[in-house]
Amino acid sequence: MNQRKMVMKWIKWLAGIAGFLYFLSGFYLVPTNELGVKRRFGKVVNARVSPGLHYCLPYPFEKVDKIKPQEKKRVNVGFEFADQVTGRTSNPSQGEFLTGDHNIIRMEMILQYSILEPIEFLFKFLDSGSLIRDFAKSSLTRIVAKMNVDEIFKGSGKVAIQKTVLEKTQEELDALMGKRWVQLSSINLQNVFPPIEVADAFKDVATARQDRDRYINEAQGYRQENLPKARGESEKLLCEAEGYRTEKMNMAMGQAQRFSDMHSEYKGNEEATSSRLFLETMELTMPKMQKIVVDSDSQEKPFDLKIIDFEE
Repeated sequence: MNQRKMVMKWIKWLAGIAGFLYFLSGFYLVPTNELGVKRRFGKVVNARVSPGLHYCLPYPFEKVDKIKPQEKKRVNVGFEFADQVTGRTSNPSQGEFLTGDHNIIRMEMILQYSILEPIEFLFKFLDSGSLIRDFAKSSLTRIVAKMNVDEIFKGSGKVAIQKTVLEKTQEELDALMGKRWVQLSSINLQNVFPPIEVADAFKDVATARQDRDRYINEAQGYRQENLPKARGESEKLLCEAEGYRTEKMNMAMGQAQRFSDMHSEYKGNEEATSSRLFLETMELTMPKMQKIVVDSDSQEKPFDLKIIDFEE
């Protein structure tokens, strides 16, 4: 009988200790960088439990879910990392997209976001991260389908894709809940490359495009180098021609004036002017000619000057 009482006493002690520990299990701590969502029998009773020490009824009556609203979460679009624990392998085909000119390219994108409304993020969907990934991939598919492959491979094309996907995905997520429950902060296109089967052909095209750009740059450099020289030579020739024109015009005007003056003098004194002009002409021409003096007294007949060869 005493043994039975001893067993019952120990059972009461153990039950009391278990009850005390069960009561203590309701205390929980919310770190400074987190928020808590308190549920009672699955219903939310406190959507924003502030950081600090709090108490809730032990499981299964109440439960607290903790999130980090300031933390930048990320989802991968177009690729996923292999998981050896679960046996999941990456699927290359999920990153393939069809362009507007019917080319297939592979794109890998990383999207970062933060949580604004904890209840919507935790309880409205089974996997909010996968939902955001699907919306982003859908936006990316529609945008790429309107562009040709050359535009996508350009640096400006990638920037335009990132900006447009961010805006469209945010709009669709806001419209889904009627308010902004997540904030998309950035989208980064990490890799854009063709499928392995046609990688060599794309590489040849890229090389040809680089050669084209290089030739254009070289031609522009040659133009910039030689155009100033050509302009300088052109200005020089124009100046020389203008100087030559002015010189010849002045000479012609001077000669015309000289002729007019001589004509006026000739009219005033024809004999003197004619003699002066004759003498001036002889002064200019005689020094250049061979001169022969002939004594006419020693000759029986006049000497014919035409037989003298003045060209010797």
